[in-house]
Amino acid sequence: MLSIFRGSVSCRIVPSLSSVRTEATLAEKMKRAAMGIDQQETEAVQRERVENELDDKGEPFREAFVKPKRKLNAQLQLERMTGRAEVEKFSRTDLMDRLAVRRPRHEEMSTDQDWPSVWPTAASFKASVVPLPVRMGSRPNPDRRPPFKKVGNLELVKIPNFLHLTPEAIERQCNAIKKFCTPWPKELKEVPELSDKYLPMQISYSDYIHQGTSLRDGRARLCTVTMKLADLKLDEKSREKFIRLVGSRYDEESDVLTIVTDRCHTRKQNRDYAMYLLTVLFRESKKRESWEQLAERRDNLKVQFEGSQGEKHLKEIVEKSDGLEDLKKGNINKNPKIRKFAEVWHKYRNEKETAESTRSYSASVRDLLGIQSLDDKCKVVEANRAMD
Repeated sequence: MLSIFRGSVSCRIVPSLSSVRTEATLAEKMKRAAMGIDQQETEAVQRERVENELDDKGEPFREAFVKPKRKLNAQLQLERMTGRAEVEKFSRTDLMDRLAVRRPRHEEMSTDQDWPSVWPTAASFKASVVPLPVRMGSRPNPDRRPPFKKVGNLELVKIPNFLHLTPEAIERQCNAIKKFCTPWPKELKEVPELSDKYLPMQISYSDYIHQGTSLRDGRARLCTVTMKLADLKLDEKSREKFIRLVGSRYDEESDVLTIVTDRCHTRKQNRDYAMYLLTVLFRESKKRESWEQLAERRDNLKVQFEGSQGEKHLKEIVEKSDGLEDLKKGNINKNPKIRKFAEVWHKYRNEKETAESTRSYSASVRDLLGIQSLDDKCKVVEANRAMD
């Protein structure tokens, strides 16, 4: 029975294997086992033979291991229990070596150290560098349990910190760039009118600092430009057209124009857009269209004394009165009293009515027509009675 098995293996299996890879290690072992040849190769000889063998394509034979080459834990445990395994002996750690382990850095840092050198630029929070008992977070019972410590606290890492902008760091940076700056003129500090004259435009914006995951704030992009309309030096028609174009952005009492821009995404873009708007408004106010000549008196923003019904009635009163000969001499419009009355009349008609403006208007009318006030009449009557 054994001879038949050997013959079958030798005549059928061996040739088929040799046709594919005749010099393979596995094929050679099967061939020798079929022929009954004892294999007495050492591991060194087998390793050398496997490394030097090449197939028909010139590639080395890669041996396939059915079982892992390492020993399993069960085998190692059995060897240890039976005493066949060599147990490595580890030296016990010295107590002084344990004490030589360095403490955390934040415990060794002194409170009077040079902090700008430790934290020079903006960076995420590092608990090993900050020698402060910082805590952050929320717990169900804050009265009993304090917030989490700084070590491994993600809440401190997520938010932006300003540890690089301490007062000492800011002062040091300011002193570094101070030599490149020029001092503010003393004259502009002492006389505010000079600053309005040489620096007529003011651009204001705001920076916001808040606790959050981002330093961006939508309100920081808002830009406000203020200036007096008189600094543009426009003529009467251009000034009126400019006021019509800006609408409610102009304050007539203070003569201040305010342009607020917040359409763009960045502050610089909003500032450039404000300059663009101011330039366009100035150019458009200087233009003259053909349809603007069709404007009538009632289309004006303010009521003018020249050509008004008040001027017409005043001329009629002056011509019919007998005691106003000084007003009849020459051109009535160039008379100082008439010009003063026209200014008061213009202010009274075009501005908000107040008790002071009403008294000023009544006084100008009495001075123009030579009418005494009621108080003056009472004083004259009392004086006459005293003389009698």
